[in-house]
Amino acid sequence: MDQPLFDPARDVVTEAAALQALAHPLRLRLLGLLRLYGPSTATRLAEVCGESPALVSYHVRKLAAGNVIVEAEQADLNGVSTHSRDRWWKAARRSTFTGLPPEGDEESAALLDEFASAVLSLNTDRARGWLSAQHKWPRRWQEASTFSDVPLRLTAEETRCLKHDMAALLASYRRHDSTAVAEEGVPDDAVIVAAQFLLFPDPEQDAPSAEPPRNI
Repeated sequence: MDQPLFDPARDVVTEAAALQALAHPLRLRLLGLLRLYGPSTATRLAEVCGESPALVSYHVRKLAAGNVIVEAEQADLNGVSTHSRDRWWKAARRSTFTGLPPEGDEESAALLDEFASAVLSLNTDRARGWLSAQHKWPRRWQEASTFSDVPLRLTAEETRCLKHDMAALLASYRRHDSTAVAEEGVPDDAVIVAAQFLLFPDPEQDAPSAEPPRNI
């Protein structure tokens, strides 16, 4: 997979038809919490999300059935004290990547749209969360953060190259690792930063033809 952020040992490419377990905002949030902060129980996740344990347990089971999360072993818990009845879960992979479904596969396309919509909703909620919380943070962090957009005029190939370059730039920075007990070389004042980027044609314009124009 030609994606600088992709690590075949830690990430997974999921076909559109297999996205049903993930195409739900709460499930994506639960998975995100496990990826960011490490193993947890349904009860603990419910407290963080402000949802009922029964509802979270239901969605945790759906994630487990889709092999998106797996039961954590004692070695994964880094010395956390547990109760014998507690069932601890961890993310099966660090990140999920998707590809376009085959042309004409409307069912897979609909699942991919549903998944992408849930991802966008979750990312928007996270950005709004920062807007609400930013004034509690030191000014240096407020100045370091940004919400920006720039209209560009590009071909599809230039856009594809830009996507690759942006991913490569992100890949050149230190990746957060919830599985590391003490990440070597990480400054004491480093925090988890949500790096989001969107790249798409402005939908207000008419879509071009399927075939690019020929230069004569």
